[in-house]
Amino acid sequence: MDDALSQEFFQHVSAEAKERVPKKRFHHMQGVSDTAVELAQVYEADVDKARLAGILHDWDKGLDNDEIRAKAADLGLVDELGEWVVLNMPQVIHGPTAAASLANEYPQIPSDVLSSIYKHTIASPEMSDLDKIIYISDAIEPNRSFPEVDEIRSSVGKVSLDELYFMVYKFWIETLIGNDGLLHPDTLDIWNRMAYPKAHARLERYEERCRNKRR
Repeated sequence: MDDALSQEFFQHVSAEAKERVPKKRFHHMQGVSDTAVELAQVYEADVDKARLAGILHDWDKGLDNDEIRAKAADLGLVDELGEWVVLNMPQVIHGPTAAASLANEYPQIPSDVLSSIYKHTIASPEMSDLDKIIYISDAIEPNRSFPEVDEIRSSVGKVSLDELYFMVYKFWIETLIGNDGLLHPDTLDIWNRMAYPKAHARLERYEERCRNKRR
């Protein structure tokens, strides 16, 4: 069980994950793992790492809000995550707590797998292909049902991984705002970085039209 990407290790942590979360949550984790494998195959990422990250991403989802806050404190993550986030958005910190605790319990897990677990709720200005695959898979795995999901699923393989990630990130922002939800303090920075190429292209087209009118 030394090799974190072996089938034996995957089966071991899957069995442990099954005991940590409700049945419905574990089905979601299985769905994310399976979807991550499919995306890894389409976008030429590491399939074994995607499978493992998918099954582990909600490792701490069985904890309630007070428990997850306490775990963040025990792991020394409060300063890193921000006291405001820990207090007001405990539902998003299970990624970081899972990554930290898994690193302690299973040091053989590759760092990029842990990164994708850490970032699957909050995301980050810098996202690897594996980070994006887990983030996307969390949204479109087969147990998810929302009006936009079929459009996103149908785009797999037809658009780039970056564009697929953009679609999912945009969906979550719109959903949070539509439900009067809180946005993580990093969300605006992440969004602006992703939206900049499209927004800047529109700005350039507009300014070109203005210049043409003045001629």
